[in-house]
Amino acid sequence: MRKILSLWLCIGMAFAALAGTEDLLITEIAVVPTNGEFIEIYNNGNASIDLTDVYLTDATFAGGGTYYYQLVTGGGGGGGFADFFARFPAGASINAGEYQTIALAGSDAFFSEWSVDPTYELFEDGAVDGIPDMLEATAGSINNQGGLTNSGEVVVLFTWDGNSDLVQDLDYVVWGDKVEAIDKSGVAIDGPDGDSIDSTYLNDTSIANQIVVSTAAHNSGNTWQRIDFTEGAEAQSGGNGLAGSDETSENTDFTFAEDAATPNAASNISPPVAQFVINEIDAVSSGSDFVELLGNANTATDGYSLVMYDGATDTVSNAISLDGQSTDASGYLLINTTLEDGADAVALYVSDASNFPNGTALTTTDLMDAVVYDSGQADDVDLLTLLNTGQPQVNENENGQAINESLIRCSNGSGGQLNTATFKAFTPSPGAANENCVTLDGYYDSADDTNATTLRNTLHEIIDDHISYPYSAGTTDTWDVLSVADEDPNPAVDLDPMVTEQVWMVYKNNSYEWLGGGVQAYNREHTWPQSYGFSSGDLGDDNPARTDAHHLMLSDVNYNSDRGNKYFGNCLSGCTELPTDNYNGQGGPGQSNWFNNNVFEVWDARKGDIARAMFYMAIRYEGNATNEVDLELTDNPAEIQTGQPKMGLLSVLLEWHEQDPVDLIELYRNDEVFALQENRNPFVDHPEWVECIFVAGGTCSTQADDLIFANGFE
Repeated sequence: MRKILSLWLCIGMAFAALAGTEDLLITEIAVVPTNGEFIEIYNNGNASIDLTDVYLTDATFAGGGTYYYQLVTGGGGGGGFADFFARFPAGASINAGEYQTIALAGSDAFFSEWSVDPTYELFEDGAVDGIPDMLEATAGSINNQGGLTNSGEVVVLFTWDGNSDLVQDLDYVVWGDKVEAIDKSGVAIDGPDGDSIDSTYLNDTSIANQIVVSTAAHNSGNTWQRIDFTEGAEAQSGGNGLAGSDETSENTDFTFAEDAATPNAASNISPPVAQFVINEIDAVSSGSDFVELLGNANTATDGYSLVMYDGATDTVSNAISLDGQSTDASGYLLINTTLEDGADAVALYVSDASNFPNGTALTTTDLMDAVVYDSGQADDVDLLTLLNTGQPQVNENENGQAINESLIRCSNGSGGQLNTATFKAFTPSPGAANENCVTLDGYYDSADDTNATTLRNTLHEIIDDHISYPYSAGTTDTWDVLSVADEDPNPAVDLDPMVTEQVWMVYKNNSYEWLGGGVQAYNREHTWPQSYGFSSGDLGDDNPARTDAHHLMLSDVNYNSDRGNKYFGNCLSGCTELPTDNYNGQGGPGQSNWFNNNVFEVWDARKGDIARAMFYMAIRYEGNATNEVDLELTDNPAEIQTGQPKMGLLSVLLEWHEQDPVDLIELYRNDEVFALQENRNPFVDHPEWVECIFVAGGTCSTQADDLIFANGFE
């Protein structure tokens, strides 16, 4: 038993050593002078990383057929031609946000050049000191010499658990003539994993398509420094990096720059903040065709290219360099160019236009945004691979007015990169905001408000079968949806329309810096508690009700915990106060949440939002589809039990709906969720329908016209 336990402990330690290593980056490289050569790494994550099973090398021996990934069979080069193949010392670690350097000519030479000590030295170059030496990856793979080649070289940071057939790349930087660049596509190796079955690397970026930092060495005293910690717009699936990312597809000539060395510290180079979307295109016009980009104000587009694809061949028909241009004071850049009528595509790349000669095949490497469009032609399935899965080809002639209309994001800038669901044909607005375009185009045409039953049934048919995103995933998931839906509405905080800087908490009425998903100060609040009908244990992690962003909202972790699965109602006795932050002009009476053992009362400015979310859930989920629950609102607290699909209190929710009418923030949230899920909360658009369905004897058939703007927010 002890032997089995010991084996499992060893296996557990091997896998634990890999945890978080995907957050490691190469951030600085010194090539000259030789005595000052170093490589800097950085922990871009939120936790300390164990470096025991992490390796660093410039050893490829491409001419001799020896490559770093042959470590699993006992090879991998190093020790000759000034190349090295090193492993970090056992037990070495790097803290979150920490920079560490590896001195390739030893610590004494490093200090002489840069006047600071390195974190590690490749080898001991003088008297024994306290600087840890790197370990040999294989016998003889460090031969007391650094020597990065100026004319053509690669540096690879990777991890290996000591047992698997394949190593996993973490970061990969190449410069010069690419003689030592590597493509592992299709390479099969049987390492020490206990079986005799080869494992095969996935398709890697071809050497021809690998982008170099520079074709020549940097100046002495300078270094190449990473200025973009997102690794550019590299492909995130199908490659040989950890978690499937393709570490050789990064456009390093855009994500690295040259400046005075900063060993063990952040770069002094201002990082690029440019993130753009294609906001409007006009391919069929009475005047000039154009493409409009939207991003930060007065921001250079150096390093970007606009590429047109011909749907007849699915190859490049034109490429325009955006070097030397920039957005205007409102964040727009207008590019006048001739576009084909469709089916065709326009794509924005973080890459030089010289990489896209006419006839070049379709690629997603370094792709930032794209629009696949037509003027009535059939979908081009190959071009659609430019977009996120499930995003549509959009029709400029959808209203029969292509000559007078363009394709715009509606609302302005909405939907996000590589998503086209928010595009619609509308009045052109080149170089200006796409305004007044939320007409819903007959979205509610089939709604029948003859009586409560007909309205309930027809609304359900309109809003069901929405796009359901995973609860948590490496692809677009509920975190991504909420980052947009619950972005801080304060214009003083939301400085960049393309970036979520802060997110707003439903109960606490404060904002937190958006740090992505996972363990943060915020989490995801199921306003209709998942224990009331659709828990992950009963219907799976990704069941539609559990992941529906019309009721899923970001919340302060502690406030979410205090709410628990209490039903909504007015707290009348034994109540505990949960105050809101006095944020964005809020404060005073009604600005606290209250709860006791059973009831949770929301602060005044979100009462109506919560009520309308509950009304939505009761109509959206009727139990008439696989893995779908039938949700009901009730006024009887005894019916609200764990495992039962009931929620309330209905009478209080009706009060809250009247007390807190629909506002601009709620309308915005409805639009943003609609852009991704492709369904709306009808009680935000038509608050008068609440009475028809949920009030006994309530008024129906108020009027047949679309009343979406009747609340005065047009």
